[in-house]
Amino acid sequence: MRVRAGLLVFLLACGADDDGPVGPIGARITHYDYRFDLDSLAAHATVTAAVETAGNCISLPFRAEGFAADTAKVDGAAPKAGSTLDGSTLTLCGPGHAAGETMTLDVDLAIPRRTLSTSQVGFSIKKDAQDNPFYYLVSWVNGCDQFGPCDSAPSAFATYTFHVTHPDGIMVRCPGAITEVSPTETTCDFTADGGPTYSTFGVAAYPAAAWPQTDKGMWGSTHAIVYDRPGTNVAAAIDPAYHDGFVKFMESTFGPYPFGGELRILTAPTYWSGFEHPGNIILADTLARGGSSYLHPVAHVLDHEIAHMWAGDQTTLAATYDFVWKEAMAEYLSYVYEDMADRPAANATVAAWKSFSSSATFFPVPGEKPELFDYYGDAYGPGPMILFRQLEVLTSREQVIAALKTVLGRPRALSVDELVAALAQATGLDLTEYANAWLKGTGVPAWPRIALTFTPGAAGTSTLQVTQTNPSKRTCKFSVMLVGAPGETALVAVDTFRNGTTQTIDVPTPAFTVTQTVLDPLRECLVFPSNVSGPNVEAPSSLQPRRAIEPWRTAPSAM
Repeated sequence: MRVRAGLLVFLLACGADDDGPVGPIGARITHYDYRFDLDSLAAHATVTAAVETAGNCISLPFRAEGFAADTAKVDGAAPKAGSTLDGSTLTLCGPGHAAGETMTLDVDLAIPRRTLSTSQVGFSIKKDAQDNPFYYLVSWVNGCDQFGPCDSAPSAFATYTFHVTHPDGIMVRCPGAITEVSPTETTCDFTADGGPTYSTFGVAAYPAAAWPQTDKGMWGSTHAIVYDRPGTNVAAAIDPAYHDGFVKFMESTFGPYPFGGELRILTAPTYWSGFEHPGNIILADTLARGGSSYLHPVAHVLDHEIAHMWAGDQTTLAATYDFVWKEAMAEYLSYVYEDMADRPAANATVAAWKSFSSSATFFPVPGEKPELFDYYGDAYGPGPMILFRQLEVLTSREQVIAALKTVLGRPRALSVDELVAALAQATGLDLTEYANAWLKGTGVPAWPRIALTFTPGAAGTSTLQVTQTNPSKRTCKFSVMLVGAPGETALVAVDTFRNGTTQTIDVPTPAFTVTQTVLDPLRECLVFPSNVSGPNVEAPSSLQPRRAIEPWRTAPSAM
């Protein structure tokens, strides 16, 4: 909500200040009870807070509209003087509270029908090709204050109850246990261990006829149900046995599925390929149409969102610019399972990461601190490559997974620095210089450029000259493939992390005539070929840097 310069002051009953502590309250929001109507967008928010610092005035981010000051309440009574709406901060004052006490805030408001740029962050109504309206309220990172007073810090956990009134024939789904109170009212009650606002503050609604349900059976300990509009082919592309295997892998590695006995998978005309509302995954209805960088896009995206149940929802972001770890971890864990169950899919995934990385315009932890929406797409390629793929090549996958076991499996907030420390502990590597070089920086990242020269030897030993032509501390381990006639290949391991960025490697002379060298055929590191001439140095076109198409979006719905 935009407010004219100055303070919007509540001219309400003042009351005496002798009924408890005065001053700003420090509090942790424990529960949101949120009521709204899909058509009118009129809403009522009840916020429960646990007081941690004594006082009588609590301030929360607030960007909703239609705020009705005369209906606001603190602990059931009208606010006192000192209550203000100043820009995007709402302050409500009431009786003094000591640390350890609980207080409630009630406000009437209206949900703005607006979104962040071209995305669906905010509230939107989008029609599919069959003219079905899809209603979507989605917070994303730092976004819950669009819908009422809310602690929008990424690290904040709370529980939620959503009461949604809607037209008859509309089905509502949101995190938690669902009660269809009447044909025009649905309640979602999410109370377990709580969830972060970026993903739990989300409500989706669609005509029931557009969401017929398909029972996909038990995946690990949870029951999977797919809600998919006929004709999208998404439900048909979901292999229950494959995803049962993935959930069992996640549960055996990181602990039980965090969000109860049901996993709902809903398809809709969405901006992103998928979104990880706890227990309530939403997939784009275009995923089965092809055109993705992933070999099996429905399977990969669904596993990515399932991985977020542990890595993003149960364990969440410490701060905005820790965003990269949750996307990188979901990508990596999906890839690890692909590598166990579907090797061609795993090969396509690492190729996609490298392709996405070639056009990154920000570092994974950008020093400029741009708006998240301007850089988040750069997390999907460099993130999993730098944080996990490159480290498993330098050490082992078992060591990387051991690090992840120490940070996942319980409700907590996690920073990139804490993740790097866990990786260093598990791998035994000093990652200080590595993290500073690869993860953090300003400007467009300059990934290492490598020149290769193979010199055949006359006495059974040849040499491979490796030169990083844009010297930096961005070092790693990767392979070079020596290629001869069709079917004639040999791999040479190159370790710039331990042996330096310029080195001459003695290799046994292959039993074939080497006609070219291929840099990083296994996609083990963000290294790219230098522009060098000569018949012995050639890069496959799949590794040439190119502009990526927003890596975590699908084509617009046209069905």
